[in-house]
Amino acid sequence: MKPILKKLHAIAARRLVLAGAVFVSTMTDAFAAGAGGLPWDTAISTLTNDLTGPVATGISTIAFLAAGATLVFGEELGGIAKKALYVVLGVAFIVLGNKFLTVLGLTGATVV
Repeated sequence: MKPILKKLHAIAARRLVLAGAVFVSTMTDAFAAGAGGLPWDTAISTLTNDLTGPVATGISTIAFLAAGATLVFGEELGGIAKKALYVVLGVAFIVLGNKFLTVLGLTGATVV
């Protein structure tokens, strides 16, 4: 019974040493990646600028007004059409939200 336990301890010790070596070798890469920023930061910044630009604001204003008028004056709309118009209104209001709150004088926190 003892030789089997010694063999199991030896295997466990080798696995522990291997795991420690992998941890130490990858630790420097993890510390080095913190200063450069995340790889998707530029894509998110571009998307934010595109969604808050003048073209997006104009399109969302037109969509907001058209969807609202359709819901008010469209008497015989089906359930799916109404839900689709609610989605259009929601997306238009999300895009307009930044400009709308700025007009009201409400601004978010700024990180310095």
